[in-house]
Amino acid sequence: MILWTSLQGDSHVMCGRFVQHSDAELYAEIFELGRVCAASARYNAAPSQDILAVRQAFAGVRELIPLRWGLVPAWSKGPDTRYSMINARAETVADKPAYRHAFRQRRCLIPSEGFYEWRVTPTGKQPCLIRRADAAPFAMAGLWETWQTGGTPLQTCTIIVTDANALIAPVHDRMPVIIQPNDYGAWLDPHHGDQADLTALLRPADPTGWVLYAVSQRVNSPSNEGPDLIRPDPQSRGQPA
Repeated sequence: MILWTSLQGDSHVMCGRFVQHSDAELYAEIFELGRVCAASARYNAAPSQDILAVRQAFAGVRELIPLRWGLVPAWSKGPDTRYSMINARAETVADKPAYRHAFRQRRCLIPSEGFYEWRVTPTGKQPCLIRRADAAPFAMAGLWETWQTGGTPLQTCTIIVTDANALIAPVHDRMPVIIQPNDYGAWLDPHHGDQADLTALLRPADPTGWVLYAVSQRVNSPSNEGPDLIRPDPQSRGQPA
C-alpha cells in the first residue's frame, strides 16, 4: 500500500499525478468507444479524485466512465483514508490479493496526455512532465473494482507501474505501463485470461517518440489546475530536464 501523505516526488509514489485533458469525442475515436460520459479537462489529476477510464462493458462495448483513483478491493472493509492504492507493481499485480482478481477480469485503460515525476535538484524537487512528442493521448494500464456494502457502489481504479525506461530513469525508477493500441482489445477483454500473455504487456515503453521537461512548481499542489501546468518552465531553461 502507498501512503496517501507521500505525493510530491516521494520515492514510494510511482505515478501520483497525470494529465487528462482531451474531450470525450477524441477519446471515443481513439479507443473505439460505444458509450461515453462527460469529460472535463484535467491538468493535475490526483489520488482520491475521479478520473476517466476505458473498460469493456456489455456485449463487448467499450465505455468511458469516471472511477475514483485509489483501488478499494471488493472484499475489503471499505475505503481507508490512511492509504491510497493508486499504483500496482507490474511484477506482483497478478498474485497480490489486493489486485489479482481485478487483474484476471477487470482491466481498464486510463487515457492520458502526460504524467508527472519529480527530479531531485540542489534547490529542491523539480516537477517534470513526460508525454508523447506529438502530444497525442496514450493509454496507461489500469485495474478497476466495485466495492459496496449497502448504498451506492463505489467504483475505483489503480494504475499499473513498471521499471522506468531510459528517458525517465534519471528522474524516477518507475513509470506507468503504457498499453499499445494493438493490445487494447486483449487488455480490455474480461474473457482473455492468459496470464503470461497479459503480463508480457507490462513492460517499459520504448522511449522513442517521448519527451520529458521541467514544468511549474504549481504542479506540487493538486488544487492548482490549467493548461499552464504542462508548459515548459521558463525558469528551468539551461538546466537539464
